[in-house]
Order: sequence, then C-alpha cells, then structure tokens
Amino acid sequence: MTKTPVVHAQQRWEYLYFTRKSENALYTELCTVGQEGWELVAIHYYKDAKGIMTWIAFLKRPSAGPGAAQPGRAHTAEVAAGQPSAQSEATQPAGFDLSGDVFEIRKEP
Repeated sequence: MTKTPVVHAQQRWEYLYFTRKSENALYTELCTVGQEGWELVAIHYYKDAKGIMTWIAFLKRPSAGPGAAQPGRAHTAEVAAGQPSAQSEATQPAGFDLSGDVFEIRKEP
C-alpha cells in the first residue's frame, strides 16, 4: 500500500509589536489593531532602559502574499510614532478588496 503525499500551502505571517506605558493605552491600541486583523501572540511587562515599567505586545496576522504591500511595516512606524492606525486603499494588496466585513477577490483591469 502506498501513501499519497499531500502538500499544503504554507501560511505566511506578518508581525507587529508596540510598547505602551499604561494599561489603558495598551488596551486601546489592542482594540484598534484587533479590528485590523492582528492577533495578540504574547505580552510582557518589563522595566525599560530608563527604569519605567512598560508593556510590550507582540502580534501577528496572515500575510496577503509575497508580492503584496506590507501594511504591517507602515503600521509599526505609525504605532511607534503614536499616530492613529488606519489602512488606506493604497496599502491593499492588488486584486483584493479589504473593505467591509466580507473580503472578496476582484479582477484588476
């Protein structure tokens, strides 16, 4: 009896991390990025280089693919700068409509 090998597509991930000094700021940011599809992987409460107790959160979400834009990298810079996060139409992967609750694949002209 022979077994037929089954090949599964490997899931690709993008990662994000940010630090916050208070639980309220941490909670607010987690709620915001959670709506963008980020999943909290780990969180750590530690003393930073200045001796201030700080929260650091590590998150992940499925990557849109190898040729897609990297919104996570842009978002990391926005979060680090304390700017509100928002995914614009320009950062969406080609061929995908990521607006709304239902994601659809669309043909590009």
